[in-house]
Amino acid sequence: MAKCILCNKKIKFARKCPALNETICSTCCGNKKGSEIQCTNSCNYFVEGQIKENKKQIIQLVKESFNSEFEDIYQDEKILRLVAPFEKFIFKNYYNHRDVTDEFISDCYTKMYYSLEGKGNVYSFNEIEKDIFDEFNKIVKKTKMPIEAQKLILIRMMKSVDSMTGGMFENRMYLELLRNNFTGTGIVAEVMGKM
Repeated sequence: MAKCILCNKKIKFARKCPALNETICSTCCGNKKGSEIQCTNSCNYFVEGQIKENKKQIIQLVKESFNSEFEDIYQDEKILRLVAPFEKFIFKNYYNHRDVTDEFISDCYTKMYYSLEGKGNVYSFNEIEKDIFDEFNKIVKKTKMPIEAQKLILIRMMKSVDSMTGGMFENRMYLELLRNNFTGTGIVAEVMGKM
């Protein structure tokens, strides 16, 4: 049975630490990663931990944001010059793509947010996410939107996704809302028409 190089205890499930190039236990890995151990992005445990922590932070930011003076950032015409064409792009390109759900979009926006923060190096973007981020950046260049405003917009869009998802439309309510906004058709329009 292997021993942890840091605490010298016998371990059942050893972890090979790329930063130390030694075997360590999960307790030492969990307690010392990023502080006593200078972790690298080649370590899956470190990357998964960072992503999980980022997700917690972004969920907290979403909950705390837009409850007061920031609530109506969509009233700002400059903000809408980025948001409207971007959300239209999401709807036109991914509404009919069954792998794209509200959760997928929220995760993509999270990755984009942390990339703007300079902390996105732990993330890998799949083809759809790259396409979405590229479109966002293309519109950002046209609108000359500063980074802080971009991050605020991403949080606000995540707030929309978070508050819309679930219920009778399950994990595609945000996408249904976009369909309603851009075409005036779909399930949301049908339900609202019956009210």
